[in-house]
Amino acid sequence: MKKVLIIAYHFPPIAGGGVFRPLKFVKYLPEYEWLPTVLTVDTRLVWASDNQLLKEIPPSVQIIRARQFEWFYLHIVSSGLAIPKIYDFINEHFLVPDSKIGWYKKAIKMARIRLSAEKYDRIFSTSPTVVSHMIARKLSKEFHIPWVCDFRDFWTSHKNYPFHGKKRGIKEMQLEKEFLENASKITVVTKGMKHRFLEKNPSLEAKKIQVLTNGFDSTILPEEKKAGHFQIIYTGSFYGEYNPEIFITAFQQALEQNKKFAEKASLRLIGKIEPAIQNAIIKKIPNHVSFLPYQSPNELHEHIEQSALLLLFLPENDHYSAYLPKKMFDYMACSKPILAIVPPGECRDLLEKSGDAFFPSKYSAEAISRELITLFQKWLSDTLTTKPDWEFIQQFHYRDLTKKLVEIFES
Repeated sequence: MKKVLIIAYHFPPIAGGGVFRPLKFVKYLPEYEWLPTVLTVDTRLVWASDNQLLKEIPPSVQIIRARQFEWFYLHIVSSGLAIPKIYDFINEHFLVPDSKIGWYKKAIKMARIRLSAEKYDRIFSTSPTVVSHMIARKLSKEFHIPWVCDFRDFWTSHKNYPFHGKKRGIKEMQLEKEFLENASKITVVTKGMKHRFLEKNPSLEAKKIQVLTNGFDSTILPEEKKAGHFQIIYTGSFYGEYNPEIFITAFQQALEQNKKFAEKASLRLIGKIEPAIQNAIIKKIPNHVSFLPYQSPNELHEHIEQSALLLLFLPENDHYSAYLPKKMFDYMACSKPILAIVPPGECRDLLEKSGDAFFPSKYSAEAISRELITLFQKWLSDTLTTKPDWEFIQQFHYRDLTKKLVEIFES
């Protein structure tokens, strides 16, 4: 069996969307004769954890947990002393490429011990955080092991990247270029990401960058349980411009325009919601919304069973035309109706092919409100159904995606 060192800062028992991609690859790689070892961070101090996720890791997989110096605590202390600018200065000038740099030295030290003792055939690193790629680049050069560099999101090309035009930005763009040049293969989660990398780095060969989307790992469809109310569920975060104001306005309009909708409709938001956004939502629809923090996959499964409609939302922005939220794949696998408020792009294209989604005629509050009432009326008459294309959807199961990853390893 061949061996791969997987470098992933976000890994169970850490909870959150970023852990699932490396976790599922680790889960299925042994089926394809690849044995992973995971290099990750010590998890004694994390904001959210889910120990149930550890059960998915095969017993043969070894986990190396390297401690880090957590710079974020300096931010807490400096804020408490009313001198947050001290942390801001250190963060901008010294914590390059990000605040997880305190993990780098210890991770390198522990990985060297393992790589010196055993032969490994590949290194796979995934970001965020890009410190994972710094570690991978160093180890790949030192031990002459081919390296696959995985980007779950943009770095210097991200629309909210804060260092454009600054010395740090120039340094980090050069570092990103070195990652792309030194890696044997590069994997990205959307076609748009591949296009932007090639546009920014014209010397790269297109075949070096492979699109390997996120996916789902659900094997049991939710049991149909029609409740007495029309519950809409959203899972994930809202922050900054990732703000569902247009949907909340549409929901409010539907409440005002349709008496039965007002009696039976409710919205449940599961995940981390920025306080200002949460307050604005409560102000508009106080009696029809509820909030829940992070839920485990099993708990989410129960909520989805009880729902009538799943909400998928992306801002109307060109940046999101190349964005495929992880929740989209989980939604598709549930065979539940999806109300997709998304701009034209990859997300809409995949949802249209899946057969699971409904779209408002326009990206406007009025059109969304009309679509809400239409879907509600279908629900009332038991005609709110989907026609999922399972052959299309199956390609996004993590077992199938892991097979593609193995093909990349072996190409």
